[in-house]
Amino acid sequence: MAIFSGIAKAVAFAVSYLSASAGVSALTAISWGYKAGVAAASLATAAAYSAVSRLLAPSVSIPTQEIQAVLEQTDAPRRVYVGRYLAGGIRALFDVNGGTLHQLVVVNHGRIDAFEHFWIDGEPVTINDTEVVSGEKAGYVFVTTRDGSGQGGNYPVLVERFPYWTADHRLQNQATFLVRSRAPGEDFMKVFPKASGTLYQWVIRGQRVYDPRTETSVWSDNAALVIAHYLTHPDGYRLDPSEVDWDSVEAMADWCDLPIPQRAGGTAPNMRLWGYWTLDEEPSQVLDRMRASSGISVYETQDGRIGLIGGPFGTPACTVTAKDIAQIQTSEAISEREGYNTLRVYHLSDAAKFEVAEVDTWRDSARLAQEGEIAQEMRLEMCPNTSQGRRRSKMQMHDDNRARVEIITDIVGLKARYPAAYGQRHTILLDYQPEDGGGRVIQGEYEVLDHEFDPKELQCRIALARVDRASENWNAATEEGDPPAEAETPASDPPPDIEAVLTQVITRITDTLSSAALQVTAVPVPDRDDLRIQARYRKVGDAAWINMIVTDFVARSSAVDDGAQYQAQVRFQGVFAGVDEWEDLGPILVTVNSTPPGQPSQLIPSNGSGYVHLSWRNPNSAFETIRIYRGTTTNPANASLIGTTGGVSGQISEYQDDTVSPATQYRYWVAAANASGIEGAWAGPATITTT
Repeated sequence: MAIFSGIAKAVAFAVSYLSASAGVSALTAISWGYKAGVAAASLATAAAYSAVSRLLAPSVSIPTQEIQAVLEQTDAPRRVYVGRYLAGGIRALFDVNGGTLHQLVVVNHGRIDAFEHFWIDGEPVTINDTEVVSGEKAGYVFVTTRDGSGQGGNYPVLVERFPYWTADHRLQNQATFLVRSRAPGEDFMKVFPKASGTLYQWVIRGQRVYDPRTETSVWSDNAALVIAHYLTHPDGYRLDPSEVDWDSVEAMADWCDLPIPQRAGGTAPNMRLWGYWTLDEEPSQVLDRMRASSGISVYETQDGRIGLIGGPFGTPACTVTAKDIAQIQTSEAISEREGYNTLRVYHLSDAAKFEVAEVDTWRDSARLAQEGEIAQEMRLEMCPNTSQGRRRSKMQMHDDNRARVEIITDIVGLKARYPAAYGQRHTILLDYQPEDGGGRVIQGEYEVLDHEFDPKELQCRIALARVDRASENWNAATEEGDPPAEAETPASDPPPDIEAVLTQVITRITDTLSSAALQVTAVPVPDRDDLRIQARYRKVGDAAWINMIVTDFVARSSAVDDGAQYQAQVRFQGVFAGVDEWEDLGPILVTVNSTPPGQPSQLIPSNGSGYVHLSWRNPNSAFETIRIYRGTTTNPANASLIGTTGGVSGQISEYQDDTVSPATQYRYWVAAANASGIEGAWAGPATITTT
């Protein structure tokens, strides 16, 4: 039992922005790091921009398996989810009462938009209200949720059943779910083979995000809105909204919403983000994950606010010519043995149970032929779509394997400090033709990777990379490739079909006394020594079942009532997945004595004063009662039972019918019945007209 007593305090991050006079870049993506409780702005250089280890495989503070698990430790980092994700959580309560195991799990720090689909042991199940109604645990598991908009611990059943769980255990603004699980003792390990380790998860829609285009907060997985949400979240980067350049967010959000044709048909939004961050992560880790999956970076705008940059190459900001350049240095990825020519791509896949799964590899055939394979991997931990993942990795392969130029200019280079417009990557045109006609001519469009201004020397140092706009072209039919393979559902080993019959067994106690019991007999399954049967019975109309005594494949009840109807159920027990369903047998009418008595004889009716007198000779064989029937036709099927009487075998018996009407013709029959109600042949009809 673990009681969740508190939520970890959010880690506060602060950033100090360095001015241009200090020689920092205003255009390069900003990477924040947390050291000794103080956040310092660390501006990426051109080399850092192409660092494979960070851009292709951004670090994850907690492995996916742990994020999707249900953990015991109460001091584990709290999580904040965005987009859609398969989430486990942290146990806040784990205790048993009344044969039911209660587990309260904290999923998200703060409100989420919705709990969508419940999973048990890695497989989705169907819920009707709170009850699981599909799978092996149908009828054994019940789940309720709190979305984090209020208290996450206010489950009345917990307060009622656990005295230590009081109103003070509010879990304010924590999204939680409560699982109650139970099973009969004999079936417990079949229903819950992992016992307390049974894994419960939810596919959730994470937090709502602010959309500046509509000035509302709604659920969205739009990558730009998700990044802005993290920047301003009180448990994220904690920027004041006034510090964000919302025009840049709007422009990037529009680009993220663009419909992109999919190979399978239809369209999907251009850039989405699904995933999480934990409250103890360094912001650089979170922003690197988001950038890798969306291509969107964070940068300092001209007015000192924080904006978003990414998307298409767009309009170049300016043209820099040879007369503006004091020094120039170039490098080629292929000649310098930099970069790579093969890129293996992985992205988050809901079809693969929200694991990061591999899709088709990008290969530069020309470089492969010249260099041999130089491989890298790109892990898009927050990218939920194959098209998006392949487009992002195609662009990243372009970015990491292009010619680079570093120039030193006069103050004209300040024109290259900021992008020409929002919603695009920052490029310039470079026209380097030495005036003396000597040296190398360098012309074309280049992306600004880093820009530093030296106020003392009045010089700009600008890192550039060649732009090939063909890298933005996209053909879904030929380039998207196959999606990740769907996660295999473990092969089910269901119980075999059962064949069984329900019969009665008569036991002779004395010459005149017998008793009956029910017997269920099942057909053994060849080569299945593990199988046994379980059987139970009840009288028709009763609610409670009574277990039968089992020997191998035969089950027998205790003594049952003669003349009553019973039903039974049987199922297999053995080594197979889940619990076998009960097979209905019956109903069966219990008959201890099935031998009918003999036929009465000498049936004689006579009129009395307001009645009819009947006499007959009883059969010579044993019987229990004589039944008297009366009708108005010669068809005995239309006759009704009007009375019973006893008698001695072979002797005369009599009966007086005083329910007759005057002047009416009647026909009478009599039959002997044994103790089980089995009748012999009828005597009659004997006809009489009353006076």
